[in-house]
Amino acid sequence: MRDHSNHIELAREEAVRRMLEASGFAGVVGNPEESSLRVERVAVADAAGRVLARDVAAQFDAPNALTCALDSIAVRYDDFEGGEMPDTSTWTRGVNWEFANTGVAMPEGFDTAIVIEHVKVSSDEQHVEIDAAPSKRFAGTRPVGSRMHAGDVLAHAGEQITPEVAARIAGGNVVSVPVLAKPRVAFIPTGDELQIPGSAFVARGKNIETNSLVVKMKTEAWGGEFVPMQVVSDSPSAIEAAIREACAVADIVVLNAGSSKGSGDWACEVMESIGTMICHQTNHGPGHHSSYAMVDGVPIVGISGPSAGAAVTLGFYLRPLIRAALSLNPAPIVVKATLVEEMPAPRRGRAADIQSEKEKKPAGEDRPLEATGLTDVFFGLKPMSLFVSAEGRLEVRPVRGHWGTPAANAANALFMMPSGGGAAPVQVGDLLEVEIIGPVY
Repeated sequence: MRDHSNHIELAREEAVRRMLEASGFAGVVGNPEESSLRVERVAVADAAGRVLARDVAAQFDAPNALTCALDSIAVRYDDFEGGEMPDTSTWTRGVNWEFANTGVAMPEGFDTAIVIEHVKVSSDEQHVEIDAAPSKRFAGTRPVGSRMHAGDVLAHAGEQITPEVAARIAGGNVVSVPVLAKPRVAFIPTGDELQIPGSAFVARGKNIETNSLVVKMKTEAWGGEFVPMQVVSDSPSAIEAAIREACAVADIVVLNAGSSKGSGDWACEVMESIGTMICHQTNHGPGHHSSYAMVDGVPIVGISGPSAGAAVTLGFYLRPLIRAALSLNPAPIVVKATLVEEMPAPRRGRAADIQSEKEKKPAGEDRPLEATGLTDVFFGLKPMSLFVSAEGRLEVRPVRGHWGTPAANAANALFMMPSGGGAAPVQVGDLLEVEIIGPVY
């Protein structure tokens, strides 16, 4: 039997920190010019969510003429010498005044605007009566270049393009921008028991491979480009060949295997033999056997388990790599909310109270402590419902279901509930730190 006693177990935060440093992505955050990703130019209209590789500058002065700032009439300030109201009974349109609308260049020969609410226009729209004089020359107007000058920076390198940023860039007469290429994420599913969806016949003992869909959709949502790989058999040589192939074409590799302790699970052994292991497992469940490694200078994310658990831990370990590669902040979105409903009792196993294993003989299905000692904390990932109360407070309650069930799929937050190591019990009224994973209402 293979020896797993030297497996490295890390806390989630420490695992991510070490991997970002090992991959070189840590130094890229906030510094897109340091990124190893190639730079490509895309149309502003197609750049939503992309990250600018360089500053973008305006191509002209805006406005490029004296412009009206409000719906008004255009006048000459000299006609209001000393702030006195002139006799407008003989004024005619086009000679002494003209209509001027918001954002439109002032008519030639006029330099000041009077808001339309202070003007009474004749029925034939040729004459006006005015009840308020302008305070100064150019009142009610915007000068040339007041919004931007040619060469002004409209958006900075490292900025993510939102609709508002896109509009600002386009307003400078810019139609394309340099952005960091989407990091390529290769996905390798492993397992003799896997069969692709849509097969005419599902053989006895076979499982349908669904994690490709999860990884693809998560990767694309986080700004990456998905690179699919073929299902790989439980063979060290086949796994090594697949990893080498993936590292040659991708910026990040996701390796999907079983528990990493099965007789056919060779992923960690292979990665140890051809690269450097950052960790073999982490201190939470589901996703206890999440791993990190570096092979051929490429970060490898080891994701175990069925799609329900993999979907959660991909957010822990793939998302920060993609975001850091794009120079974006890799930290999760965490808020504090008041617990308004009692947490369910933990199930038996690693998420149960570790201290109880001192006193009770474990059942055969209970996973032993491995690298986590009796004084260490283990975290159970709890699906939660985060909402804004009628009083405007952030509140949270547990979702009554396990990951992968319809109830848990509706969760918009998760809580890492500690157990063991003398962890204090979580009680109603406690202010919990929860991670947002979906929309909050």
